[in-house]
Amino acid sequence: MQNPYSIKLLIVDKEPSVRFELTELCRGVADLQVLGEAESGRAAIDAAERLAPDLLLIDVALPDMSGFDVLRNLGNDAGRLGIMTSHQPDFAEQAIAEGAVDYLIKPVNPDRFSHAIARVRQRYSLEELGEFQLKQQMLRLFGRQPKFLVGERQHRLYPLDIEKIDYIEADGNYVTIRTGDTEYISRNSIKRLASELADFGFVRIDRSILLNIRAVHFAEPIGHGALAFTLCSGTCLHSSKTYRETILRILPWHHCRGGSDF
Repeated sequence: MQNPYSIKLLIVDKEPSVRFELTELCRGVADLQVLGEAESGRAAIDAAERLAPDLLLIDVALPDMSGFDVLRNLGNDAGRLGIMTSHQPDFAEQAIAEGAVDYLIKPVNPDRFSHAIARVRQRYSLEELGEFQLKQQMLRLFGRQPKFLVGERQHRLYPLDIEKIDYIEADGNYVTIRTGDTEYISRNSIKRLASELADFGFVRIDRSILLNIRAVHFAEPIGHGALAFTLCSGTCLHSSKTYRETILRILPWHHCRGGSDF
């Protein structure tokens, strides 16, 4: 993760004065963007799901639960990282054992804070390097640009055959790739993938959904220029009328009996 990309951060602490101090520290770092603040565990979970930060700067002791509980609740599949903070050094070992990037003692020293952010950058850089090396290895094996995406799940990278992908859905700063019952995360955008995968049977049916036509079992009109797509997996996805013309270029519904309803 390097400039001009910014690390999007959520600050979680019950004390307003501490949140202010941490915000001021963040303002001194060019590639940090504070998305918001939360004073409790529940508020942090809601904010993280809504804002999709890359990093949580989170206190160990919150009014309703621990910072560890928050990170466990959010899970690791989205590639979200955490830096734990506390007035006490007691939980440093547990924080690292549970996957936190660093553990900072409050009041947070600016130099220690800079060091922790450097570790966050390094973590993202290693993941991006791993993805690049995996692509290069596949290219050497096949002798051409392979038709696959790299998905991340539980801090592991998987090469995904695009023909076996059911659909891709926007998820904050990431996309979720769904293949059957399994989900993967990728730092991509729906707009970019729609362009790259257009020649491989993928069609955008909604602002946030890119559908693989191969995965469709059947489609039926639901009125107002929309379709319901039932996939072979049993999942049902609804299109938006905004993408009606895009869908018609792939599925010539107007040539079918009753197609005028769509």
